[in-house]
Amino acid sequence: MKKKKLVIAVISGFMMLVGFGIKEASELPAVQAATVKGYVKVKHHQKVRLYHLSGKHSNYYALAKYRYPYSKKGKIGRKKLVAYKIGNNSHWILAKDVKLSKPAAKYQQAKLKLPKGYTKKALLQAYQGKPSKAFVTASMQGMQDNNFSRGKKSENKRDEQEQVDLTNVSQTQLTELTSFSLRLINNARKDLALKPWVNSSGTQKLAQDIAKEYSDHRQTIANGHYVAGIVSASQANGLNLNDNYVEDMAGFYHQSPIMTMAQLKQNIYFGLKQMIFGYVGSGEADRNNRSLYQEWQHAGDLFNTQGSLHDDDYNYFGFSISQTENICSLHYISVPTYIVKSEKYNQGFKP
Repeated sequence: MKKKKLVIAVISGFMMLVGFGIKEASELPAVQAATVKGYVKVKHHQKVRLYHLSGKHSNYYALAKYRYPYSKKGKIGRKKLVAYKIGNNSHWILAKDVKLSKPAAKYQQAKLKLPKGYTKKALLQAYQGKPSKAFVTASMQGMQDNNFSRGKKSENKRDEQEQVDLTNVSQTQLTELTSFSLRLINNARKDLALKPWVNSSGTQKLAQDIAKEYSDHRQTIANGHYVAGIVSASQANGLNLNDNYVEDMAGFYHQSPIMTMAQLKQNIYFGLKQMIFGYVGSGEADRNNRSLYQEWQHAGDLFNTQGSLHDDDYNYFGFSISQTENICSLHYISVPTYIVKSEKYNQGFKP
């Protein structure tokens, strides 16, 4: 189960390797409501006339394709028609012409979901170097559908404000990022009916020791897996391994060692997405290029699907970060349960 291939992630906005619309004249002018009480949307596919408080027709219309914020609900004109006030120019839209619309969520929890056609059988073929056309199509769909890494949303307000020093990630931050990445891996594993991977203190220590090996020896993802450091850290943690059996890796360029937690989570998400869907492109912009779907070795690791006696098993997981010369390397470290149980390979490692 050697893990020798790597992915270099890119998200637009970083230097890396790897409301409502309105128009003039016959449509509502661009004026935002003073205090938003809620949102309305035209019920039908046609534009509808707007009104003044007097109940008289306005010269403007609301379009079916937009969602309008309203500041007040009341009755207008002699007929006391129920209407919503939208904008600050005394334009009202009749309640009978609209339906209430929920505002778009400001934040969203990152999730990874496998598309139809992404199966263990198809993955094993791809892992063995023979991806079917249908599986490549499914992988392309997966890159498209899982959009947290290219959206403007974050998981919460705190993530947008919290600063992370990539050269000195705090233990609290690392714990959060480990849980974040493991949650995403297990999201996808669940879709394949696989046992979840398990967060463990022993593997987390191993992950941090591996990151230190990279930092101490000025190694990055740009150089590939630093096998000597991985072996050294593994043996120091009681694993009798002579090659890279534990690391999957992604990374990105970032000119500053400081970034927000929201930005970092997007990078971690993208790295996992690349590995799962076999995408080797340099960023989201090329995700529709079929020729860039080439490598599912990482996916075979993440889903314990390699055509071995240990398929369908699960691993113990840890995560770490190293930053050298504007390159951030993301270390997704996992120790298979068969290695933990093996007297040959386990000489003191405690997950």
